Amino acid sequence: MNKRFVWTVPLLLLCAAVLSALDTDGQPALKLVPAPKEVRLRDGGFRVGPGTKIFVQLGHQTEDRIAAETLAEEITDQSGLRLDIIGMKAAAKAEEGAIVLARLQDSRVRRFLARNGLKADQVVGEEGYLLFSDRSHLIVAANTGEGLFYGVQTLRQLLRPEGKNLICPAVGIRDWPSLDWQNLQKGGARDVSRDMPPASLQLMHAPRR
Repeated sequence: MNKRFVWTVPLLLLCAAVLSALDTDGQPALKLVPAPKEVRLRDGGFRVGPGTKIFVQLGHQTEDRIAAETLAEEITDQSGLRLDIIGMKAAAKAEEGAIVLARLQDSRVRRFLARNGLKADQVVGEEGYLLFSDRSHLIVAANTGEGLFYGVQTLRQLLRPEGKNLICPAVGIRDWPSLDWQNLQKGGARDVSRDMPPASLQLMHAPRR
């Protein structure tokens, strides 16, 4: 057998394995279920530590509390950290290093996300969400509590242990249901994952350990 062929085949297999682990931009692929419509990885990441707080906008606390508590429980399960959940006025500015669960009705949130390449356009709809993280910000934003809940399920999958803390890779994500509202009005099938109750979604989206 040709020696060049013997060495070439393993090399090609290695290259294929490396490429399969990368997205179209040559960056490490994220295994998220369900896979978001738009994902862009950036350099760095957001560290969740003992001083990190979870902010929920006042006026939506009752509806968004489930998402906040689900996130806090995930962080405790992975790291032992117990984060405070704090109400925040829409006009207030969250401190750096905080996790913010926001509504897209907040114009400042929309502008900040737009500056970072995440547009809150009509396609996001009632069940979609935007997720942004860098070294000093971690924001999940949606038009409704339902969309925010779905965004938190994605965030739970992004968190990974780093020493005694957790880290979320720097990323920009936009996601929305697979089927648009016009199709639903015509009696089309729904995106099944969006119809599941919160308990089922938590199990389906729970990170594998």
